Amino acid sequence: MGRFFTLVGIENKKLWKRPSTVVMFLIVIALVLSASCGLRYLQYIHGSDVRSAPPVSDNWRENVLKEEEQLRAQIKAIQNVKDNSNMAKSMLGPAQKTLAEDEYMTEHNISSAKPFSIWTLVSDFSSKVSYGAIAAMMMLIACSVLVAGEFGEGTIKLTLSRPFSRGEILGAKLAVTLLYGLELLASMLVVQTLIFMIFYGVPGIGANQMLWTTGKIVYIPSVLVLLIHYGLEFLTAAFYVTLAFALAAITRSRSIATGFSLFMLLLGGSLAQIAAIYFGNIKYFPFTTVNFLDIITKGVSVYGTTLASSMILSGIYAFIMCAAAFVVFKRRDV
Repeated sequence: MGRFFTLVGIENKKLWKRPSTVVMFLIVIALVLSASCGLRYLQYIHGSDVRSAPPVSDNWRENVLKEEEQLRAQIKAIQNVKDNSNMAKSMLGPAQKTLAEDEYMTEHNISSAKPFSIWTLVSDFSSKVSYGAIAAMMMLIACSVLVAGEFGEGTIKLTLSRPFSRGEILGAKLAVTLLYGLELLASMLVVQTLIFMIFYGVPGIGANQMLWTTGKIVYIPSVLVLLIHYGLEFLTAAFYVTLAFALAAITRSRSIATGFSLFMLLLGGSLAQIAAIYFGNIKYFPFTTVNFLDIITKGVSVYGTTLASSMILSGIYAFIMCAAAFVVFKRRDV
């Protein structure tokens, strides 16, 4: 194990010696700063009150109970659809999520207003700007450069001449890419939180928040919800990085690995979910439910799936892709 960590350190130094790695890191930090300052400037010129929670209606409980009745009727209507329409059932997940939240609010007498805290401010803004997708794109580029780039530059022979097995070399490259993505997301989170604390203070720092797990509602600290959101975005990014990693190792082409992985990252999930409306078995396709954050924030969009089943299925596909990459790389004549 010590040999492997030594190799990870070597590969990490190689990655950070590339100017593109540092430039991408600086780009995401500049993006966080500019987006945050831009938002605050717009709020300032429009005179928005950003340091206090929005008012809650006195009859919020009655409104929630009324919505519960409508949602139960909607869910029952969807479940009674005779033609087994996948299009109708795609609306079942979001309705079940909203109903579970409403029932939890009325049962525990929790206001329908979203908790106003520094953590919810950071979480909502991060999801709107799609920090996870941005970090994933940077990781895909880094992965293709670290794996396929060595073939194009001819340095792979020098790497293989070291006293490490091919499996260790390839595993270290994947570990370093994932570590780079973790550093990107962690930096985004820290910078975003610090700058929002400067702009808005630390309202509701100990607030709790509901979280939908596709099975039930849990009421946990908002800071933990924020960390879960970032963690799920990292897992989604890691899946696409595994795809780029496998393509780079198999094809030895930086353009194929980066191009196809970026295409699937940007459009693959949306196209698969559209196909799921017409073909029920498409839910087993690897890109259909890989956006884990949407599952808990918007509800299950593909009938018959849950967060756990989506993560297990994605893990199986990631293992298959890694296995294919290792087999090809070990047998390839360099």
